[in-house]
Amino acid sequence: MRIRSIQPEVLRPHLRASGEGLRLEVEYVSLANPEPETRLIEPHTLIHTGTRWHVWAYCEKNSAYRDFVLSRMRGKPDLLDGNGNAIEGDTVWNTEVSVILEPDPRLDAAQKAIIEGDYGMLNCRLEIPNRQALVKYVLQRYQIDPKNLDPKPEAQQVVIANLNALKPWLYD
Repeated sequence: MRIRSIQPEVLRPHLRASGEGLRLEVEYVSLANPEPETRLIEPHTLIHTGTRWHVWAYCEKNSAYRDFVLSRMRGKPDLLDGNGNAIEGDTVWNTEVSVILEPDPRLDAAQKAIIEGDYGMLNCRLEIPNRQALVKYVLQRYQIDPKNLDPKPEAQQVVIANLNALKPWLYD
C-alpha cells in the first residue's frame, strides 16, 4: 500500500502552528470541491491513519473543528496569529468513546472462538478506547464498513456492537 506523500513545505508550517497555537491560511481541495479554496485553520494535532496524513484543526469557514487531508493542500501555507481555538476547546477531540467489536453473530460458536482469539477479545468483545474525532479511522484500520455488511460472515468476521452510539462520528 502506498502512503500518500506530504511536501515538507506543507508539513513544516502545520507543525509550527500546532505547537505555537497559530493559524494557517491554506489552499485546500476536496473531492466535493476540486477547485482550490482558501481556508483559515487553527491546527492542533497531526494524525496518521496508516495510508495518509491528516490535520485536525479549527476551520473558520465552518466554525468547527474539522479533519483536513494534508496531501490535498496546495502551495505553502501562510502562518497567522492564533484566535484561541486550541485543543482545549475541541469537545470532539477531547471526548473519548469506545468502539466495541464482537464476532459476527452469523458465525458458529467454534468460528466465534477463533475470532475471539485472533482479536484478543474478552467475553467475545474487544473494546477500543478512542477519541470521538477518530472513530471512523479505527473502523478503517479494522476494515469495517459501517454502511455495508459483507454477505459472507467469514469475510466480515467482526461487527460493531455499539454502532448506534458511534453514528454521530461516522458520517459527515
